Amino acid sequence: MYCKDKVFNKSVKFMMIVLFVSFFLLSAGHLQAADVDTLVQDLKDNDLIVRLHAAKALGEAKDARAVEPLIAALGDKGCGHTAANALAKIGKPAVETLIVALKNENPFVRRNAAKALGEIKDFSAEEPLTSALKDESPAVRRNASIALREMGKPEAVVVDILY
Repeated sequence: MYCKDKVFNKSVKFMMIVLFVSFFLLSAGHLQAADVDTLVQDLKDNDLIVRLHAAKALGEAKDARAVEPLIAALGDKGCGHTAANALAKIGKPAVETLIVALKNENPFVRRNAAKALGEIKDFSAEEPLTSALKDESPAVRRNASIALREMGKPEAVVVDILY
C-alpha cells in the first residue's frame, strides 16, 4: 500500500508542477497561436472594454503577429491609445509598420504611432518623427515632439511651441 501511495504522491506533485509551469508561461506573455488569434478578433468587438482588454493582452504577449492588427486599432478612438501602448511593448518588430503609420490619413493613427515610436526609442524613426513635426494635426506634432525628446532630441521642444 505504501508503494502505491508514494507513486501516487509523485504523480500528483508532477502534475502540480506541470500546471504551475503552464500557468506561469501563459501569464508571462507566452500565448498560444489560438489565444493570439482570439485576441486579434476581440480588437474588432463592438464592446470597448473587450477591445481594450485585447489590446492590452496583445501587448503583454509581445507577439509580432499582433503588430498589423494593433496598427489597424490605432485609429480606434476608444482604444487606439491602448493599441499604441501594446505596440510599444512589442517593440522593435513594430517599428517599420509604425513608421508607415505616420503617413496614415487618419490623424488618430498618426498621433498614436508617434507615441509608440517614442516609447520604443528606435533611432530609425528619428527622421520620420522629425517630418511628423510638420503634420497638419497639432496632436501628431505634439506626440512627435515628445517622441523625439524621449529619444534624446531636446530641440524638438521648440518645434512643439512654434507650430
